[in-house]
Amino acid sequence: MMSAPISLVQNSFARVFARKGELTERFYRHLFKNMPEAEGLFHGDFMVQKEMFATMLAASVRSLIDKGSFHDVGTALAESHARFNLSATQLQCAANSLMAALRDVMGDDLTPEEEGAWNEAVTRLTGMMARPG
Repeated sequence: MMSAPISLVQNSFARVFARKGELTERFYRHLFKNMPEAEGLFHGDFMVQKEMFATMLAASVRSLIDKGSFHDVGTALAESHARFNLSATQLQCAANSLMAALRDVMGDDLTPEEEGAWNEAVTRLTGMMARPG
């Protein structure tokens, strides 16, 4: 990613993260609507899952500035999700769900340029999570 999109994501993150509860709620609502089979992948305390999602989103955004750190975050996500054997289509659904949640929560407070930068970052991250072959 170029430095301009990275700056757009990082500079908008405080506004996004201030609404992390709503963002995670909307993300999972979109995910389960578009990929109902995903709901069965989650067991236990769903509040903990939502907090883990928010934490990983924050780590991903912080790591954008450093290619090595971003790679480490992507690798950790790929490893933690490997047991689900997610297809590229399923990962794209997750990326689309996150982008839809961002639009729902941020509305006009997220500029088209910021949305484009977020989409680039999310696409890059989910691409790193795709299983080989």
